[in-house]
Amino acid sequence: MRMTRHWIIAHASTDDPAWQAELPGLVLPGLQRWLAAARVTLEGRIEPDALSTPHEQALARALGWPLHPDGAYPWAGWHAGRRDVACAWLLPCHWQISLDHIVLLPPQTLQLSATHAAALRSSWAALAEAEGLTLTDGGAPWRWLASGALLEGWRSASLHRVAHRRLDPAWQPGSPHPEARRLRRLLEEAAMLWHTHPVNEERTACGLPAINGLWVEGAGRWVGDGPAADAAAVMPVDALSEAVLRGDLAAWRATWQRLDAEVLTPALQAAQADQQPRWLTLCGERGWRTWCLDPATAAPPPRRWWPWRRTAAPTPTAWWLGL
Repeated sequence: MRMTRHWIIAHASTDDPAWQAELPGLVLPGLQRWLAAARVTLEGRIEPDALSTPHEQALARALGWPLHPDGAYPWAGWHAGRRDVACAWLLPCHWQISLDHIVLLPPQTLQLSATHAAALRSSWAALAEAEGLTLTDGGAPWRWLASGALLEGWRSASLHRVAHRRLDPAWQPGSPHPEARRLRRLLEEAAMLWHTHPVNEERTACGLPAINGLWVEGAGRWVGDGPAADAAAVMPVDALSEAVLRGDLAAWRATWQRLDAEVLTPALQAAQADQQPRWLTLCGERGWRTWCLDPATAAPPPRRWWPWRRTAAPTPTAWWLGL
């Protein structure tokens, strides 16, 4: 039976001022009790042009993985349980092209149905197979699992880093591996093939953006890094990420309240019942911070975690600072 002892919550905060302004209005009693009773044990920050996100870095550390190159954490292979095979996720998306920049619209915002996604994948699968790239289901209509030698050494930014933003040249995917040029050409062929595809003709008629490209993420060979016991105890929580990728502030706020009631509060109760430590990692766009709740030790002195209740200047203990 899975016994979760560490929760890693992605997009607990964002850099968007409008979303930051929502923090004072959030009512999160479970989180408040967590932070009042726990101690900060670890934290990390990323560079502005980093390919991997803070929640990816925090999860890799919690799983006991060795340090990987930026943008080369093998999440696709790990999630699929594919050991020692070069894998990646392929995400059908919309490239919004202007005269001086490109913005990537993620599949979560494109109303891409399972039927349409399957038709697009099927039309391109033969070309991919001819190049040694195998496509299978990736767990969602908008995500395909790819495997093959073309993905060796491939590094790319997480979708969470690039969605809805101008594509920085530093985020462009690539690899020093000789197969990289073939993979780029194959991705370009997908865009050309779909340009006049019936799916896109139907989408255009309905006023929806065309699916005109693929983003590669989570590429690499997963070799079973880290002890299995750690993996069983760690729970990555992506529920807030979906709302952020959709740009849905109301959903983000509601999801935070649901997580507080359904995840954090029960975790507190479990810790009090068995007197065993629990860990909580909150991740933003710039960094992450881990708190350890250990009922067997004395609680830390009270702190003003909530800025809307302070009477003095902000303190570095506010939970979102650096996230």
